[in-house]
Amino acid sequence: MSDFFAALALALLALLIIVLGWWLLFATEGVYLGRRVVIWLYDIFAGRYDGIKHFQPEHDHMFLAQPIMQHVAPLRAPYVLDVATGTGRLPLAMLRHAHFEGPIVALDASRRMLDMATQKLEGQAGVLLLQAAAESLPVPDGEFDVVTCLEALEFMGRPTDVVRELCRVVCPGGWLLITNRRTGRLMPGKTFSEARLRDLLTGGGMTAIKFEMWQVDYDLVWAKKRTL
Repeated sequence: MSDFFAALALALLALLIIVLGWWLLFATEGVYLGRRVVIWLYDIFAGRYDGIKHFQPEHDHMFLAQPIMQHVAPLRAPYVLDVATGTGRLPLAMLRHAHFEGPIVALDASRRMLDMATQKLEGQAGVLLLQAAAESLPVPDGEFDVVTCLEALEFMGRPTDVVRELCRVVCPGGWLLITNRRTGRLMPGKTFSEARLRDLLTGGGMTAIKFEMWQVDYDLVWAKKRTL
């Protein structure tokens, strides 16, 4: 009987290790293991990222590019910054919009993700890709008409700092579009309640804050920078 309980204990320990490994490396994309692990994982999965995410261009046009252009109208050439661009999802959506004529800066911490974005954006003018950390954006205050950060805040080492940086680089009267993860029980300390995120955005000089249901896991959050 003692051998049985020893085997059972070993099996439970092995199961616990497997579950913990899944949570640390896949469910939370390495965020609790540090920035280097997160970047390493994105570098590994960059070639399969789009297949895993199943992005649909028509949905990105309907829920991202089209609303952005409506928010900035009549401006047809907004200066856009996409933070944590990944394989270039947001730049591609904007470039496919018939009335968009603006320049785009797209940055990510993963070199391999940027390599994939470069391949997808080949031949497209007006897009600058940069490798940089979202916690300290290498751009001046109030530089961009539109700043976006999609499905990424919860995977940042310091998400609160990232929100403040995103607010900082929006120009007066410009728009911020981010996502807020609603299913955050598996990611303690990395997600925001609606009230907390509203406070952060307000403190960053944002107004007209609006939450819209978008996906099972995410809300779209719009905010406008106060004018001087």
